[in-house]
Amino acid sequence: MFRIETNERFLKRFKYGSLGLLLLLALVFYLATGCWAEGLSVLVGGAIAFLNFHSLHRDVKGVVQSVALGHQTAQRATRVYLFKYYLRLIATAIVLYFVIKVQIIKPLPLLVGISVILVNILLCFFREIGRNFWLKFKEG
Repeated sequence: MFRIETNERFLKRFKYGSLGLLLLLALVFYLATGCWAEGLSVLVGGAIAFLNFHSLHRDVKGVVQSVALGHQTAQRATRVYLFKYYLRLIATAIVLYFVIKVQIIKPLPLLVGISVILVNILLCFFREIGRNFWLKFKEG
């Protein structure tokens, strides 16, 4: 039997894990290069990714609740969600353009910071696979 944790506790642990991984990567970049701009770049990239993830979570939760409560039809809620999604994508592109244009932020560490959420998703996936494998192994 597979156990998949899909509740608020998991999301809270995921967010704290992402923040911890982000701070660790920023510290590693700062210590490896000795340049504060490298660590700041990782932090800015991670903040952008974290805000996008949090906003995406809030929007999906709102869509599901509004359809479940009957406030909107599924088709209308999907259109509203997609509009917000593309608006967020455009806003992120504008923010990234200006952050790189100022040249305080380095592009490569910024990319590492943005990928923190993806790396944490992969780590959570492998942790759940390991847990499920261990539970199957213990059951016999």
